Amino acid sequence: MFSVRFLLNVLFALSCVVSFVWAIPTQFENIKVLRVIDVDSAIAREDVGIRAKNIDTKAANEYYFHLPAILAQNTASISAFLRKQKTELEVILEERDALTDMNVYKVILNEPVKPQDDILIGLKIAYIHNIKPMPTKLPQVARQHTVYAFNSYFLSPYYTKETKTTLQTPSKNIASHKGAQGKSSASNNKVVYGPYSDVAPLSFDIATCHFENTKPLITITSLQRDVEVSHWGKNLAVEEHYALRNDGSLLDSDFNRVQYQITAHLHEQTNVLKGLSFDLPASARDPYFRDEVGNVSTSNFRNEDKKSVLEIRPRYPLFGGWNYTWYQGFNADLGSYVHKAKSGKYVLNINFVENVKEMIVDKAIIRVVLPEGSTNVKITTPFAVDSELITSHFTYFDSTGRTMVILEKSNVVKEHELPIQIEYEYSSFRLLQKPLVVTSAIFILFFVSIILNQMTFKIGKEEVNV
Repeated sequence: MFSVRFLLNVLFALSCVVSFVWAIPTQFENIKVLRVIDVDSAIAREDVGIRAKNIDTKAANEYYFHLPAILAQNTASISAFLRKQKTELEVILEERDALTDMNVYKVILNEPVKPQDDILIGLKIAYIHNIKPMPTKLPQVARQHTVYAFNSYFLSPYYTKETKTTLQTPSKNIASHKGAQGKSSASNNKVVYGPYSDVAPLSFDIATCHFENTKPLITITSLQRDVEVSHWGKNLAVEEHYALRNDGSLLDSDFNRVQYQITAHLHEQTNVLKGLSFDLPASARDPYFRDEVGNVSTSNFRNEDKKSVLEIRPRYPLFGGWNYTWYQGFNADLGSYVHKAKSGKYVLNINFVENVKEMIVDKAIIRVVLPEGSTNVKITTPFAVDSELITSHFTYFDSTGRTMVILEKSNVVKEHELPIQIEYEYSSFRLLQKPLVVTSAIFILFFVSIILNQMTFKIGKEEVNV
């Protein structure tokens, strides 16, 4: 994880080499670019509105933009759309320019933009691990401050007539802010950088904001979701394994339990994490919450009309730098997730992740165990995953093994709470497979027992008494 000073140094280095440009068709001119960056949590979300004009003599089908590689590796989500029609557009990583250490992205336009015509493009980008605590250490009862550094301009290969950036912070207490050309002003919880006019292609100038942020910066370093589909019991079993870390400011001295107890009324003003809440399906039942020690009783579960809620409380409060691992699970009605298509296949719809909210997930693994005898499995995901595997999984009384789908993805945020689809064929006759296997096993056991009971296991001749 990069320190704030290291991040600023890298951004400064990028501003020195930004003059080297990868050859891109310069068909567009940015008439106006408005950026809104929300740093209300551990994730920085940037919403960019672009009015671009085709200044070429031929129609344009592609729009380009750049991201420094150091930011791209901490980018969890990038999406593009037409702002008026709300039509999704495809975003492709075109190339990584080694000379400038930048990623070049291409937006595929659904319809060509004619010469001298305008187009309104929207971009949504989510950055992780770029909001840093400053100072890095605090007393046990103190308000946390964080700093965010970014480019004052939208990093575009096109000439930009006018641009402005608005940064939204979680608090009105803004310690400092700085933008290009000295243009930055704060009002309530917003800082406006610019407006800037006549910005050259790939212009770069560091902007910073130092602000109060008392929320814990939650990172799930590892999340594993195990989903088991049972047609026999008409049940969906879900178990999730979490490894959590609070990336907020560290304690500058040892933890004081007495001070923690007497300052309970001030905990909301610090970065301590005391509990979490998870929304579960309305049909959820049999919930549990356990860690390495065993069952944790400091939890609450309730069923509501449209959802169920599981509230958990770790065994100890989590200050900056502290870790906690646990797992939780529940059962739900299978009918809410699996339906039979007209083709005769079963279709499982389940979100890739759940309850991410404002947390960062460094690595997520979802393992879906289908019923024994499932065949012709097809997987559909709404975004690219790092790896996809179909293998076999054996559990109690399985004879041929169950089909298991394993999906892995890094840098997961709330934008990835989208449903994945798994299609599979499953014959109703397979419902009898396990009972038949169990019955056969019991029959063989008794048959072997009868044979063994009729056999004599003795050494030497048997004496006959007269």
